[in-house]
Amino acid sequence: MTQIEADEKLTAAQAEEQATMTCNCTEAVEYQKEKQRKEKAMMNVSALFGENATPDKRCGEGIVNILKAAVEEIYTGGLAKVTLNLRGGVKASISQNAKGEINVERTETKKQKLTE
Repeated sequence: MTQIEADEKLTAAQAEEQATMTCNCTEAVEYQKEKQRKEKAMMNVSALFGENATPDKRCGEGIVNILKAAVEEIYTGGLAKVTLNLRGGVKASISQNAKGEINVERTETKKQKLTE
């Protein structure tokens, strides 16, 4: 049981979330770590594919939304790994490792063809 102070009226779910984020019991600390992993993965999607990527690396909003939805599904346990093959030889891969961290990777393959 923990007491919280808020400037505005919170719903029961919002109050429970805020209390969990300030609690230091084992379950709450594990929840805090999981939530931080998810938030870090969302930031990585943004940095590699979204609005925080360099202009030449940015993908469309629809693709970024798919990647963020994949992070959410991996976070909730619905998916283990997602790989998207994008145009231009770009692959987006999102997975969870044994430590529970959500990895976001961008792989670019450049093909060269020699003409004779």
